[in-house]
Amino acid sequence: MTLAQWRRRLEIFSLRWQARLDTRQVDRAVPWVVAIFLGGALSGLALTRAYQLDAGADLSAYLQGLWLIGEGYEPRASVAGHNLLWEQAAFILYPVAGLTALFPEQPTLLCLQAAALALAVVPLWRIARDVGGLKSGAAFAVVFAYCAYPAIHTINLSDFHPEALAVPALFAAVLTAFKGRWNWFAVFALLVVTCRSDLAFALSGLGLLVLLEGRRRPGTYISLGGLAYGLVAMTAIQPRFNAGRFPHIEAFSDFGSGHPGSVLWGFISAPHQVVADAVSQANFQMVVFLLAPVMLLPLVAPRYVLPVLPLFAVYLVADVPSGQLVEASQTVPMIPFVFAATVFALARSGRVLVERVNVDRRLLTALVLTAGLFFVRDAPSSIYERPWDWGQRDTMDIARQEAADLIPADASVRASEQVLPLLSDRTRLYQLHTGDDPDSAAVAATPKVEWIVFDPASAPDWSPLDIESFDLDVRRTGFERLELEEGGLSLRVYRLRNVIQS
Repeated sequence: MTLAQWRRRLEIFSLRWQARLDTRQVDRAVPWVVAIFLGGALSGLALTRAYQLDAGADLSAYLQGLWLIGEGYEPRASVAGHNLLWEQAAFILYPVAGLTALFPEQPTLLCLQAAALALAVVPLWRIARDVGGLKSGAAFAVVFAYCAYPAIHTINLSDFHPEALAVPALFAAVLTAFKGRWNWFAVFALLVVTCRSDLAFALSGLGLLVLLEGRRRPGTYISLGGLAYGLVAMTAIQPRFNAGRFPHIEAFSDFGSGHPGSVLWGFISAPHQVVADAVSQANFQMVVFLLAPVMLLPLVAPRYVLPVLPLFAVYLVADVPSGQLVEASQTVPMIPFVFAATVFALARSGRVLVERVNVDRRLLTALVLTAGLFFVRDAPSSIYERPWDWGQRDTMDIARQEAADLIPADASVRASEQVLPLLSDRTRLYQLHTGDDPDSAAVAATPKVEWIVFDPASAPDWSPLDIESFDLDVRRTGFERLELEEGGLSLRVYRLRNVIQS
């Protein structure tokens, strides 16, 4: 059989399968089936990472905050050092706390985040099919690119962030805005801003896009409403939860201090510095991280990405701790717009056949291969990270669990980052920060607590002599060291003398 005959058979086979997938029943079922499988995979990865105690302070802060809500208190997490509502006015924490009160906290939180990321497949499929007019093969290629998108896997493995719950609502807001279903848009927009207040600025940008599409009145309302809520939340709602202090001012200390107005004036008076910070090498790599897995196709339809760029540029300029997992939540507002632009780029590149846009199979194949390659290269759950080996606890993990079981539930504790999630169900929990100087770390470790858990893995730059110096300084302040059955020579647990274990 010649090559031409093989190609002919392949085309016939492809057309038959697309015809089967283009039926109404299959079209409705496919995104839900994909979402279920993706949700199961993401949940499994997040749970195995947490089981081997690779989670950190962010997860423990939200676990403590949700426990406090369940106990009838404000979510003033001592791990974070402030009320969690001060950061982003994430009122979604209250209904989430209802779930964690009924089910185990940590698995519920991680599975809820994974399910939200997976559920975004459904509105993305509808954007591709109903708004972009793509055939089922092209829609499946876009969905596959989303399932393999490194940013999604990074968010899934970066502890817990309430803004991750907004991802499917943002996709649904984009879908309903393009279809003109304004009642449903209002529902999804409300859900978005309850997950993170500054996502209102992304909705404001979406309003501008609706305005450019020719629907002036709804576009104006959405744009002004999103802008108004974002400003009110930042200047009036969030400061109420932290003695009038404005959130995120420290992240922009290079431009101003004390008030958002001073930061805004710093942006206006020093635009060269803003541009220099926004186009730094690390930020350039972040942009490539977001656009390269979809073959830079959003650049073909830039108008669908431009509305969210101002908010994302502010994220890039902010002075926050660097790292792929630490910065994962900053990519949330970009993801729906990147994939909406990808859909419209494919629609422009194809030809309309009857009712659907037919996209060249070679372009779709390139998109699938590119998405797969960047998943393998950049995703924290790549095969090179050997995720099949996750979920195993070594001797040190057993020692951490033993230390957590040893400490009474009403005791105040300062612990290393990896131990914090095991101790979150208490009102007084603090992170043990280990800097370059073990003496200063020991001085900062002892106030306000009755127990200290020091994991040497949290201080990789310390020598054995530094660890012994820390140990001696802590015991001089009135603490005694307890011996553990597992890993006692590595993990250090200290109890304040004359404190009786209940």
